[in-house]
Amino acid sequence: MTQWVEMILAAGGEKPPEAPMTQFIWLFVLIGLAFYFIIFRPQRREQAEKEKMLSTVEKGDRIVTIGGIHGTVAGVDTTNKTVSVNVGKGVVIEFSRNAIATIERKGKKAAEEAPKEKEA
Repeated sequence: MTQWVEMILAAGGEKPPEAPMTQFIWLFVLIGLAFYFIIFRPQRREQAEKEKMLSTVEKGDRIVTIGGIHGTVAGVDTTNKTVSVNVGKGVVIEFSRNAIATIERKGKKAAEEAPKEKEA
């Protein structure tokens, strides 16, 4: 402590030099902010967009699952968060709603949403 007081008095009342530890703290804060803006924030935005997409699944929509299965939505169970998908003649498979990778809208919805996707 006396060394700091002597340094302040010797320097004529100027600000004492920063301790090396504070420089490391600022470095870690800077790295943390970089991680937030480069990794965490975009990931959170993508999750919100996917959740919005999955909440709009309706009967008749064409979908592709994360396993690569193509089919048409035969029914949606909102309580269990599942989707029944017709993949062939009389073949209906039930998937978790989170297993949907993409949705291809049918009819008017597809025509309305196509220009919005091109603008973005």
